Amino acid sequence: MRARREHATRLERSDWIRCAMAVLANEGREAVRVENLAKKLRISKGSFYWHFRDREDLLEAMLDAWESGHVDWNVDEREVHRDPAGRWAGLVELLSSATKSSLDVAIFSWAREDEKVGHRVSEIEKRRSAHLEQVFREIGFTAAQAEEWSQSAMLVYLGWVDRATRDATFREFGPSLAEVLSRFVLAASCLAGQEVLRQ
Repeated sequence: MRARREHATRLERSDWIRCAMAVLANEGREAVRVENLAKKLRISKGSFYWHFRDREDLLEAMLDAWESGHVDWNVDEREVHRDPAGRWAGLVELLSSATKSSLDVAIFSWAREDEKVGHRVSEIEKRRSAHLEQVFREIGFTAAQAEEWSQSAMLVYLGWVDRATRDATFREFGPSLAEVLSRFVLAASCLAGQEVLRQ
């Protein structure tokens, strides 16, 4: 019993949030319940209330964590010092993370059910598109081209993660997100180049 209490006191607010995010990504929002999380963390439900007022407080903290971790898709501060091709490669690597894409799908599903969450997700999508637009401009696209192709890249990303999370055959045998995005930027570059030549 003493060991159980000591384990509970060692848990931080962030431990609960990480566990809740994993449950959200793998089991859905309905599974994010105090009893379920306590069981996974092997502690009593009572320790939850040292860190959160209630389940709604936890859900709000989860959204905050998702926003802070996905605002601009930068891997880390070193990204700002990489060349454009390197930044694109880093972005593709980040987007190809199965954990991150599964969490995104779970958050998007949640947003369809909750208007407030939907508003927050829309704001993040705008910031993500702006980041993509900046990367495209650094690669060599014009401002207008970068805006157009960043929007298209967002649609490619959203479509791929949706298909991958509900189609096991596609996940196993279909093209990886890295492959799809690499083909996408190559095609976009060719089309953008042809547009410049026509002008």
